[in-house]
Amino acid sequence: MTTTIFNDKDALSALPSTIRADVMKTAAAVGRRPDELTDVRLRREGESYISFGRDSYKLLCRMTPRRFDDIVFAMTNGSLYAHAETIRDGYINAGGVRCGVCGRANLEGGNIREICDVSSLSLRVRRDVVGASEVVFDILSRGGFANGVLIYSRPGVGKTTLLRDLIRNLSAAGRQFAVVDCRGELGDACVGASADVLSGYPKSDGIRAAVRSLCPELIICDELSGSDDADAALFSRSCGVPIVATAHASSVEELRMRPESAALFENRVFSYFVGLHRDKDGVRQIVTEP
Repeated sequence: MTTTIFNDKDALSALPSTIRADVMKTAAAVGRRPDELTDVRLRREGESYISFGRDSYKLLCRMTPRRFDDIVFAMTNGSLYAHAETIRDGYINAGGVRCGVCGRANLEGGNIREICDVSSLSLRVRRDVVGASEVVFDILSRGGFANGVLIYSRPGVGKTTLLRDLIRNLSAAGRQFAVVDCRGELGDACVGASADVLSGYPKSDGIRAAVRSLCPELIICDELSGSDDADAALFSRSCGVPIVATAHASSVEELRMRPESAALFENRVFSYFVGLHRDKDGVRQIVTEP
């Protein structure tokens, strides 16, 4: 990895200009560079913070309920209803920027029907890291693009960043592949790419649709979770289409603990596992086989 591309417009454009200015002012006050910013956490009541990796600092601006509500209004383009489905799943997709949402859940039949009274927002600052996918791309190219790869880490270490870089590398190599972009975080990396993008599909439906209709060399998707996603990954592998996906876990052993993972390991859906681990020197990538 050699270069980090940071674009304030892309990363923080979901926030009103006054909040962006407060973020930059706070960063300057604590002696941190804006390109190190990783998270912005805003709360309707209580303190708001910005983070640089594991270091967090109180935002200098004073948050009020009215100001917070204005931020939510701006991030949803004035329509909470239009974003109700993703808010129910815990996030707002604001122009390709995923922002976590907390609030009060209304239940119906034991399931979440809607989220009301939004109380906090957690914005991950996205950046593109050139070279983040070198290890995974090498695994794929050495295997003739026939190997499945599962990338795992704890939240916020760089799984999606790696996938975005991989999309660019696969396109530069002229590979034909499909991207299942259910949360809108991968689509802009596919602009001009040799990829077919299934945007907004549930992962399991998108994987099956790609296999049946698009004849891809491989499929890329973010955050496999649950039995439906595992079944779809197994279906794709059984049809001869490898999967490159991510999952939340800190070790392969934790992945094995999940009930839905048994069939994935037994059938070698993934030929390699790549773990991302952050330490004081940066992010290390550890490759293991099942």
